[in-house]
Amino acid sequence: MKKIEDIESMQPEELESAALGEEIKVPAGLEERILDAIAANEALRPKSSLRREASPLRWVPYAALAVAAGLAAVAIIPRRDRLRDTFDDPYLAYAQVEATFQKISDKMAVGVGLAEKAGQTADKPMEIINKIK
Repeated sequence: MKKIEDIESMQPEELESAALGEEIKVPAGLEERILDAIAANEALRPKSSLRREASPLRWVPYAALAVAAGLAAVAIIPRRDRLRDTFDDPYLAYAQVEATFQKISDKMAVGVGLAEKAGQTADKPMEIINKIK
């Protein structure tokens, strides 16, 4: 067995010839673990025939998203009667800034909550993969 310093000082051609000359042993049970992982992946994958039968239902989330986007667009479109560019009273201006920042904070809190839920959902496949190993 070579030391790390010896390996680091070798030329690429020497490394290649050393790698080709060594016999690499496959760990015992590797093939069975790979086949088990493939079988588990196939078991978790939805069947294509089921997907075709449930095709009308898969559009429901997209429709809900479109409706939510439309409502958000209506809420974001500025209304001329509510907008004010200047304030004569600095206390009123400060109160408006506070109200705006509070609204932004509330929206960010909702977004962070949704991101946390998405993170938990994304962790589930990793747990399944780790259990397979």
